[in-house]
Formats: sequence, C-alpha cells, structure tokens
Amino acid sequence: MRYTYQDIKKAYKKLGISKGKVILLKTDVRHLGPYDNKNQGEALAAHFNVLADLIDLSEGTLVVATHSMSLCNTERVFDIDNTPSEMGSLTEYIRTRPSAVRSFHPFASFSAIGRNADYICNNISRHTYGVASPKERMLELNGQYLSLGLPPAETTSLIHHIEMLMGVPYRYVKEFIHPVLREGKVVKEPFYMNVRYNECNTVRNLKPKVLPHFFKCGYQMRETNLGRGKVYSFSMKDFYTSTVQLLSNDLYAYLESEPSIKPYQK
Repeated sequence: MRYTYQDIKKAYKKLGISKGKVILLKTDVRHLGPYDNKNQGEALAAHFNVLADLIDLSEGTLVVATHSMSLCNTERVFDIDNTPSEMGSLTEYIRTRPSAVRSFHPFASFSAIGRNADYICNNISRHTYGVASPKERMLELNGQYLSLGLPPAETTSLIHHIEMLMGVPYRYVKEFIHPVLREGKVVKEPFYMNVRYNECNTVRNLKPKVLPHFFKCGYQMRETNLGRGKVYSFSMKDFYTSTVQLLSNDLYAYLESEPSIKPYQK
C-alpha cells in the first residue's frame, strides 16, 4: 500500500500540526513504506511541502537535527554549508533548502526554516544542550515533536538536554578542539558535549519510568497511521515538565538500573 500527498496532510492535521507551530521533526521515512511516486525526492518534497503549508513558514518554524557525529574525534573539517546531515534523507533535504538556517556545531547541528529559524540556530552556545542551545529555544517557543516512522521512545533527544540541566552524575562535559571552516579558512575551535562515563555501562530507556510518568502527569502523545507505519506528536514542554519532576526525585530514572560502577563518586 502506497501513501499519498493527501494521506500525509490528513495525518499531520490529525496530530495537531497547524499554523504558527514550531515543529521539531524526527524522521525515518523508510518505516512508512513506499510513497505514491516511486521517486524518493518526490516523497521528501511531499513531507516538506505539507508541513510548510500547514504551519505557514511566515508564522511557524520547521526544525530538524542535522548532526554529523562521524566528525567527532577526527580531523575532518566541519563546513556549515556543505557537511551533510547524518540524520536521514529528509533532514538532508530540509538542510539544503535555500532558506534553511543551520546552527554552528560540528557534531550536533540543527537546521531550521521559517519565522524563528534565526533565533533557534544563530548566536547559540558551543554546547550541544543546555542554556542558549537550539533545544532550549525550541522549548521557549513551545515546540512540538513530530516523529515519523519511529516511536517517541526512540527519538526524544530532549532527554539529553534535561540530563544536562539536571546534572545527572553519569555524564560530564567534554571539550573537543575541532577544525571548522570560518570565512573560507580552516581554524580549530572548542566545542562541548555532555558525554557519558564509559565505565558506568549505562543502559538508557525511556519506557520503564520516563514515559509512564509523562502519561501519569496527564500529558498526551498523539499518533496516527501513515502508509505502513505510524507518526507521533507531543509537546516538548509537557515532556520537559514531567521529566524534570521525575529526575528531581531520581537522577537515574532514565536508566534501566543505577550504575554499579561510579567513577564520579568519592
């Protein structure tokens, strides 16, 4: 069964995608099955055009993660204009639109199109998450998650922003001095990531505690069928509020079990 442009529009409307929304799109369109037109480019354009129409880019904003984590711990130069996204074909399609604005981080960039694109992606921190990061600004703007093909348990990276703000002990800030292209010249600059202690052997999972607490707080995740898969949507602010509350009482709530090895403990 192939899905059509109208199927996409119907599904997104059902999820509450509407004018003026800030949408953080997480995507693996492969799970939706074949599009009406066999050409992949047409499928990507259809998803983008439906979203652009529904949120009205003069009022709303579409954001995607355009991370390039393969550059981490290498000497490969980050070029904000040409380094491709490694987060799926639809994110790369959106990154390469003429009006897209990309945040400057060699490993964890975001690309945005629409009214608040500049605010979300420019003049940001050198950290992946935390204060003055794209995630913080999307939260401020009451952003909405939209996950295509993959359930929220696999795509809700907002948890890492929360981990950093809450100061979970199994993570620490690491500095990376990485080559980037600035005004045509390659320079080395510092960037920061909130990374895990390898010794902890943490198994992270939203299902046992984080998502049940989200629903216990009375918040909702919408879902509907599209093609052979499903699409999901929920409020970033709702997830933030419930998860901060949960981690306030248990900093290990995102883990399947508390680490038996604690290099951070004295």
